[in-house]
Amino acid sequence: MRIEHVSCKGYRVPPAVPWEDATNKVSWLEFIVAELRTDTGIVGTGISYSVDVGGTAIVSLINDYLSHLVIGMNPLHYEEIWHKLQRQSRRIGIGVSSMAIAAIDIAVWDIIGKYYHVPLYKLLGGARERIPAYISEVILRPDDTVDDLLGRVDRYMELGYRTVKIKIGRPDFEEDLERIVKVQQRLGPGGTVLVDLNQKFTSSEAAAKCAKLDKLNLGWIEEPMLYHDVQAHRLLKQSIVTPLALGESLHSKHQVLEYLKADAVDFVQADVAFVGGITEWLKIAHLANAFGKPVAPHYMMELSLHLLCGVQNAFMLENVVGGSFSELGLLENPITVEGGVGVPPDRPGHGIQFLSSELAKYEIGETRQVFQGGSK
Repeated sequence: MRIEHVSCKGYRVPPAVPWEDATNKVSWLEFIVAELRTDTGIVGTGISYSVDVGGTAIVSLINDYLSHLVIGMNPLHYEEIWHKLQRQSRRIGIGVSSMAIAAIDIAVWDIIGKYYHVPLYKLLGGARERIPAYISEVILRPDDTVDDLLGRVDRYMELGYRTVKIKIGRPDFEEDLERIVKVQQRLGPGGTVLVDLNQKFTSSEAAAKCAKLDKLNLGWIEEPMLYHDVQAHRLLKQSIVTPLALGESLHSKHQVLEYLKADAVDFVQADVAFVGGITEWLKIAHLANAFGKPVAPHYMMELSLHLLCGVQNAFMLENVVGGSFSELGLLENPITVEGGVGVPPDRPGHGIQFLSSELAKYEIGETRQVFQGGSK
């Protein structure tokens, strides 16, 4: 079996609900969809994405450079393909190149699943048939009141969720504390609140404010500081008992390893699209397991569902309000969380089948979108 054709397109899709956190206001998600066709007729679909910026660069990198490298290669040899793509793109650094490689790599794994007639999670190890999920908000608008937040929490509980992640990082930290306590009270015994700062704090702010958060019995504190400061996270972790979660801003197993060696992370949140696809993500999961750390991949619910059901050290599935392919209406066969539990589809490969007529509405054309920027 050989890869005989590669195509890639980009799609600019606004979240189903407005997204805003402590450091960003999100206008759109840019999905990158690659298709690999083999000489046997099997077609694999690969996916990557960016938030607001960079999607067209990823598409161009795939179409102009990377796609030609894999023509004629055997898609069952995923390590050979990944290594070739990484070696040939390494001079532009990691980040955009990892996100481009991911789209091809995920398509390769989709082909492998279809070739062997098994769903992706079984290829990855088949550790379980289902995984508990938490609901995740990207809602921190200035006009979002505590009552608004609690109304949403009530709906989440009706859907079967008992773990809720909320954004914090308001100018008045006391407002953050109030929102956390109110949500904990609404969830009641057995409920868990996770908080996400999106790298809001400096190291000194984190030391002072996380000491207060440490008294609230949170499930974790996510990305309190800039993602590249391993030393600051190590020192913070030593000073508090609340677990630290991070990894969505990292792009390789080597970056994750630095955090693991420094004992600066408790939950590893590597994003399959950001680290270069399934081949690299699987290595990260096994690395984390060797250090006794669970994985809780960022976003990409429909793919993360397979990843978590494949490996031994899975924690929970993140279901981001307004961001799943299913909630965006982009899938022929929606993949949803029921009763706070995710079950991967049993179709061969990853089972993500885009509704082409709907996806086409968002295709990025030749007309350039004026980038306004969403970072605060």
